[in-house]
Amino acid sequence: MIVNRITCVALLASLGLLAGCNPPRGTTSGRVDPSISTPAEVRDPRVLPVSLSEFSDQVAMEIAQDLGKRQLAPAGQRATIILGDINNKTQIVSSTDFEYVRSKTRNSLLKSEFVRGKVMWVENRARLAQLAAREGVGTVENPAGPPAYDPRYTYTLNGDMFRISRGTTNLYWMEYQLVNFSTNEIVFSSATEEKRGTF
Repeated sequence: MIVNRITCVALLASLGLLAGCNPPRGTTSGRVDPSISTPAEVRDPRVLPVSLSEFSDQVAMEIAQDLGKRQLAPAGQRATIILGDINNKTQIVSSTDFEYVRSKTRNSLLKSEFVRGKVMWVENRARLAQLAAREGVGTVENPAGPPAYDPRYTYTLNGDMFRISRGTTNLYWMEYQLVNFSTNEIVFSSATEEKRGTF
């Protein structure tokens, strides 16, 4: 009897807590599935977050496929890939949106044992130098870190983002390229475009 009362009180308390977490009636705020576009996003002239996520998946898949066909470094060695710059010419989309694509792409590829056997992703030296100085690992002038990368087998993942605007319609072109440091050759490119408008 006492156990049942305690159980009922605990159940009612948890239901009360859960009810307190729900948004008020008439509102639609709360956690949203990342694969769904909200009405506010659909009305926005910028690239949809869903499209950015899909583009990241596309880039990761195409890089993995490309690595199955070509050698970026001699057999037995791994190429080095550094996250490069983002050339954002859209004027209305934050570069942070495109950094999200790039970071999500890298994260997906780091999960692939096959890709990790072909390339290593490294953090840029400026960021590591700041952390080393803050944490007392080496100095800014002589940070602890890897030796110079061989430019023949070192690549950067760069992004170019453009927008063509006509009235209330925007056409976006988004491209990521792997560029070799030694030759400046673009050895890989993945791109997508999206048109956003109000009718």
